[in-house]
Amino acid sequence: MEYLNKIALAATLAAASLTAAQATTLAATDFAFTGVNGNTTLGGWSFVSFVDISAGTTIYFTDTNVLQTTPSAGVFSTSAETFWSWTAGANVAAGTSVALLGTGVSGQYGAKSGAAGGSTNGTVTNLNGGASNISSGGDILYAYQAASYATNYAPSAITFLGALANRTTPYASSDNPFAATGLSGIQVREYRVDAATATRYTQFTPQTTTSDTPYGSMAALKSALAVSANWTTVAASNTLPIVADVLAVTAVPEPESYALLLAGLGVVGAVARRRQLA
Repeated sequence: MEYLNKIALAATLAAASLTAAQATTLAATDFAFTGVNGNTTLGGWSFVSFVDISAGTTIYFTDTNVLQTTPSAGVFSTSAETFWSWTAGANVAAGTSVALLGTGVSGQYGAKSGAAGGSTNGTVTNLNGGASNISSGGDILYAYQAASYATNYAPSAITFLGALANRTTPYASSDNPFAATGLSGIQVREYRVDAATATRYTQFTPQTTTSDTPYGSMAALKSALAVSANWTTVAASNTLPIVADVLAVTAVPEPESYALLLAGLGVVGAVARRRQLA
């Protein structure tokens, strides 16, 4: 029994070390925003990844304009607004929403993930000291990954993950979130009520309480996110909460889970062979 316990412990430690060492690199199709509230002190936003996110993974956010025609200066407008980063403190399972919640101080957020409103997860850093300024009159919030923080990037140094836009359409050439980023479909959520009405809040409706039933598959979640009728959108400024909740469950393990399992089995085999030779 003691021998088996040692094997199990070794497998667990190997899997844990692999998880800790590897942050997750996302593709654009792995991500979607699930809500935003433009209230400057009590608002925030939420998103979901369709793949597992490992602890230590960082995602950046900014409401700075992205230039459709990228000059030598880089991807973002030189009139930089606010940049934030979220770094996961614990693993986030695929289909689990993460919410960045206003702390009461403009530009400052805390993060939660998981069911029933979520548990504290990770650190949100205001990187350039700006206030929260997600304007109801027309703004775009971008999510992206990069090797490190900068106020501007060469196109090859950044991966856009998603965008939330309440700008008047058609977009001006300098602020088109589709043309400028290559994003499409559910990766861009457009939430203006109509062409004339300022809009502050939108959230995926099955996520606006803390007791929602998870979706049975990732495909069902993606399909639901694409339907405008599944969103609650409010024009006026308000303090409606942005909620974190489990939205979907996967029927089969993600590739990262398989990697951890194989690593553990490899340790088990190595220990068994060493014992036979002893």
